[in-house]
Amino acid sequence: MKLRSLTRNFWWKFASVAASFVLWMVHNGAREATTSITAPIQYRNIPKDLDISSDIVEQVHLVLRGPSPALSRLSGSQMPVIVDLSPIHTPGQTTFTVDRRNLTLPAGIILERAVPAQIRVRMDERSSKPVPILARFENVPEGMRVGSVQITPERLTIVGPKSKVDLIDVLDADPINLAGVRSPAELRTTAFSGSPLVTFQSSPSVTVRVTLLPQ
Repeated sequence: MKLRSLTRNFWWKFASVAASFVLWMVHNGAREATTSITAPIQYRNIPKDLDISSDIVEQVHLVLRGPSPALSRLSGSQMPVIVDLSPIHTPGQTTFTVDRRNLTLPAGIILERAVPAQIRVRMDERSSKPVPILARFENVPEGMRVGSVQITPERLTIVGPKSKVDLIDVLDADPINLAGVRSPAELRTTAFSGSPLVTFQSSPSVTVRVTLLPQ
């Protein structure tokens, strides 16, 4: 009777034990796995009257630990590091420490460390001002010189952190190639602010009307 009781539904019992063993092996074999991914930084809730004036950190390397199957499904693009700037109300410097609060991690995934571990942001008053454009020319036809130059618009309004905007008094433009040009001519070029933190209120494209004169 005892032998019959032990062998009853033997294959079901065997399958159950085998499945439990496999799950145990998977769980215990995966829980110590680690991986490193690169995640982009998203700066959110920038105050409308302030701008970032420091160099912008664009990505963070994350060392994560957790079950191997869960780690293999992770990608940095799906898990950005969020830096919330809403607590900042005045110009100055603020340091953010990257931890689990900056991420949305799946259950069972642990953040071991982040590189860099801290992000320092300097905020400055948002400023704007109109700035004149400097037109430059190259390949002037032989025996000719540049006479009159008219730029439309004459000025472009730049926008950015005040400390950067205040440094810009003139906007350099891409050189205009005058090879084969008949005078007078209207040509297009693009102004350049010179600072990655300074943008234009409108299109940086300008029209240059140039007249060539004999030397």
